[in-house]
Amino acid sequence: MSYLAFQLKKVFKNKLTPVCLAIILLLMGIVLFMNIRTNPQFSLQALSKSEIAYRQKEINRQQRLLKHDKQKSKTEIYNDTKSTIKQNQEVVKQDKQILNAANKGNWRKAYTIMWHQKKQEQTITSNGQDSAGLNSKINVEKKLQFFNYLRHEPLPYESQDMPVTGWQFLLQLNQQYLPYVFTLVALFLLTLLLTDSYHQKLDTAQLLPLEKNNLMISNTIAGIVLTLGSFLAINLVLFIVASLISGTGSLFFPYIIGQYTGGRTLIECVSTGSFIIKVIVLQALTLIFEVVLVQLLARIFRDKLSALLIAILLVPGLNIATMIVEPLRKICAWLPMTYLNAVDIVSGNLGMNYQNVQLNYTTGLLTLCCSILIITIMISLSSHIKYKE
Repeated sequence: MSYLAFQLKKVFKNKLTPVCLAIILLLMGIVLFMNIRTNPQFSLQALSKSEIAYRQKEINRQQRLLKHDKQKSKTEIYNDTKSTIKQNQEVVKQDKQILNAANKGNWRKAYTIMWHQKKQEQTITSNGQDSAGLNSKINVEKKLQFFNYLRHEPLPYESQDMPVTGWQFLLQLNQQYLPYVFTLVALFLLTLLLTDSYHQKLDTAQLLPLEKNNLMISNTIAGIVLTLGSFLAINLVLFIVASLISGTGSLFFPYIIGQYTGGRTLIECVSTGSFIIKVIVLQALTLIFEVVLVQLLARIFRDKLSALLIAILLVPGLNIATMIVEPLRKICAWLPMTYLNAVDIVSGNLGMNYQNVQLNYTTGLLTLCCSILIITIMISLSSHIKYKE
């Protein structure tokens, strides 16, 4: 049996692997269950009904104010209140049209009306100067681009707040939960695998009659099979479950992305399919980086606990540190740990939050590829030195 086959056998026979994966699936299954329960409240019809109820309540309140101010009918406040009532009545009329169109499946009409509403909101918020106003402008711009895309591609509405369809649910998991939970599990399993040959700080694998780089290559392949295989298996199972319950959704459904360009934020919508491809590439590189990093730490510390603790401090630890420590945000684009959440990187959310122009998909590819190459060279040099000794 080759050493690679032996390592792969350890991967598949390790009882902790299915236990860890089952725990992750259970946690993500709970998220899906909660989404399914609350999703009806985030449908286009429910949002329209909620908006109608709110506007109608405001109209009734303002009309009561007018009754008390009849004697002041020529005042500026009275005229402003009448104008506000008229605006709210127009919005209620539009929301009823949206509700009726959505119920009939006339998505183009519903999205066109909503696009016009967001266009009006954009005009209102265009005068905001403070940070709160800026955030409001960005949110309105996101919705404007979202409904502009959909009015040209009238697909059935899918909630992005509480998604339940296969593709949208996967994107939510990989943005909010899975990268962090899976990273901890992956580092744990990788440490067990790659430090298994060390006993009392001695590498027993060096006693095998193998070429100097064979051990490194076999360990790397086994680690990649473990991490990528587990990650794909989790996503596949969750995708199938969500799709069986609520459908797969459309790969042409829009996904909002942004780009911070130094003082200005550009917002656009792309198809979910093209977005997912970039996420998969970046996420795969992140997992490969974790494999080579743990392998290097295993060679340095030759101990399970030490290697695991340092790996946790370096990967999720440093990732969290960039959120808290301001100076780290300036250089985080060149830290491979920053790209733990591929969805936030490709969507531009992290770049906008950190106001870092360099934090994007292209920089992520460059940083991760260079990091993997550098660490692999370090491992190879280490293997060469040990082999000579």
